[in-house]
Amino acid sequence: MKKSTIIIAIVLGVTAISFAFYTTSEVAFTRSIDEGNRNQLNYVNFNLVSPAPVMDSTESNLEFDKDIEKFLNRWDIKGASVAVMKDNRLIYSKGYGVTNSETQEPVGTKHLFRIASASKLITAITIMKMVDDGIIDLEENIFGEDGIFSHFDEMKDANHKKVKVKHLLNHKGGWSWRDGDFMFQATKIKRIMELEGPPSEDDIIEFVLKHRRLRYKPGTQYAYSNFGYMLLGKIIEHKTGSPYEDYVVNHILEPNGIYGMRISGNYEWERRPFEVHYYNHPGAYKFQSFDGNYESVDKPYGGSDINTLGAAGAWIANASQLTKLVALIDPNNDFQLLSEKSRELMVSGNNYKDAYGWKGVKGENYWRTGTLAGSACFIQRKDDGYSYAVILNSSVWMGHRFNKYIKWMMDKAILELDNHQQNLFYQNHNSKSILPLTI
Repeated sequence: MKKSTIIIAIVLGVTAISFAFYTTSEVAFTRSIDEGNRNQLNYVNFNLVSPAPVMDSTESNLEFDKDIEKFLNRWDIKGASVAVMKDNRLIYSKGYGVTNSETQEPVGTKHLFRIASASKLITAITIMKMVDDGIIDLEENIFGEDGIFSHFDEMKDANHKKVKVKHLLNHKGGWSWRDGDFMFQATKIKRIMELEGPPSEDDIIEFVLKHRRLRYKPGTQYAYSNFGYMLLGKIIEHKTGSPYEDYVVNHILEPNGIYGMRISGNYEWERRPFEVHYYNHPGAYKFQSFDGNYESVDKPYGGSDINTLGAAGAWIANASQLTKLVALIDPNNDFQLLSEKSRELMVSGNNYKDAYGWKGVKGENYWRTGTLAGSACFIQRKDDGYSYAVILNSSVWMGHRFNKYIKWMMDKAILELDNHQQNLFYQNHNSKSILPLTI
């Protein structure tokens, strides 16, 4: 036998053994995530996604922890992920409560939560990075003969041809909530479009163009639009040739050390590894599932099509990951993901609602909220150098208005933290993960 043939055979044998060991380890890793959920094994495939980084505070601050725990108990919140930065250094990161009220598994910093509309900040950052890279122009039209989606050629209102990329970023596309939120009208759209199953993103776009008029001239009136941010996700796919989630992970998140963030599923059995359980407020009504497959479901699981919401509200993350994302676009950080022009566009304008991705901006204070049944998220970047993120796996009866209570609690609680020089983003940790982690 030739020497070269022997060498090739040895290489192939070692590769096969290594792959078998790696795959077996991934099965063990995935199985250990939640012994009570066999469906987690659905995520063992060749598309391995590294888990979220584990960042535990070396010293707990009892007074800060007491403020958080008191808040959770007052509002019957099952679990929370909390992280605080000072001058873009992660100084505190901790989980509180439980991931699951039945198993009583404690929340750790590795656990992932739905962040709802805080996903829009991720989408806006991705779009602005594409602008910097020359992949997209904010002045491009979305529809019409010269539009990004020129193949949608049938529309009830020709004014749709005037909607530009920049209008989607700050909710000035011209749609109005008087027509309802198109991303939460699966049953209606399915009936009107005579679809066999729940509407896809393209079905929703076609429905809006064929059956709805713009209420305002594009660029003139703010009207919060999940539909607009879903379109931004589709634009990312169209311009790059990659699925939205893959592009964001491979070009924004992981290159900057943010590992483990993913798009959420709709049902409980579609939970991702490390993802918590979600709880609606006591006394909440049950609904027919968005796909019509179930007559009565708890709204967090099947009440809405979270997966199709996508770029507008479907990411899962932990609080530390969100604070690092904020640091990447903070004007006072030494490292900058975006150009100065793009950063300024995201937080400038004549009105606090003109921001791109952020829910609002006042001076050097920026904030982002997110609310879905069973989850809430609040991100704050403050002009005193503090930034924080809070994510909850339970909702309260007041819906999105609850975010101001999170803010009030955190603004008080961070006064308990010492402004020490540690930075948990760069702290070394022993990890049992089979995949490399970057903080």
